[in-house]
Amino acid sequence: MARREYEREQAEKACSHAEELFLAGNVRGAHREASRAKRLCPSLPGVANAVAAYEVLAAKGRGWRAVLGVRPGEGAATQDAIKRQYKRLSLLVHPDKARCAAADGAFKLVRDACEKALAFASGAGDTISPAPEPPRAAAPPPRAAMPLDDVTRVRMLIYCPTCKNEYAAKIGKLEQQAGMKCARCPEWLSPPWQKKPPAKKEPTAGLGRQVFQCPATCPECAAPYTSKVSVGRWCLTCKACNKSTMVDVQGPDQATAMVKMRA
Repeated sequence: MARREYEREQAEKACSHAEELFLAGNVRGAHREASRAKRLCPSLPGVANAVAAYEVLAAKGRGWRAVLGVRPGEGAATQDAIKRQYKRLSLLVHPDKARCAAADGAFKLVRDACEKALAFASGAGDTISPAPEPPRAAAPPPRAAMPLDDVTRVRMLIYCPTCKNEYAAKIGKLEQQAGMKCARCPEWLSPPWQKKPPAKKEPTAGLGRQVFQCPATCPECAAPYTSKVSVGRWCLTCKACNKSTMVDVQGPDQATAMVKMRA
């Protein structure tokens, strides 16, 4: 027990030292210290995230394969393999998960590497270098090779069925192909994006109040209403013809369509 406490204490010191080295500009040294902390205490909170962030930044300039950890070889650079690596790394180095100074830069580098990797997988190139020079005919570079922020990213509402939250997010080509992490929970979301289901407006049963299916039929198409109602007046929409009608409900077996309204 004392040995475990000692190793955890040494791992925490190594993590602190790694952060100091990174802030001083020594990325490789930071990666070395964080890796030592992980060996000493693999269960230390945040140590795996820090190791991944330093490892990504240490691979900067060596190509997208080094950043994503995709090994050269037949089938290694398929779109599915690239998306799996992007999902794994983006969850590890996401600023909400990796509580270290390297997280933000590592996350952006992983995004950039994934964009270049997907372009390579579709036959557009195999580097993580600046955008290629335009053709001799002075035509603009292809849209797929441009940064997502400059071309395809649009703001839209995203709904997460796991945490039941809806939030605004910027969606671009990368998110459309590989998905993204929910902003409210650890769930990984992939297209097609879901919409928040409409709230059900149905009466609730209570003392002296009975809830039942409307006994009336639509005056337009004679289809029975499926809405739950109680005694009173209700504006109901027919599921068959989408026409709205005011219905006076007298009880579970009696109801009258009062006023036909515009759909």
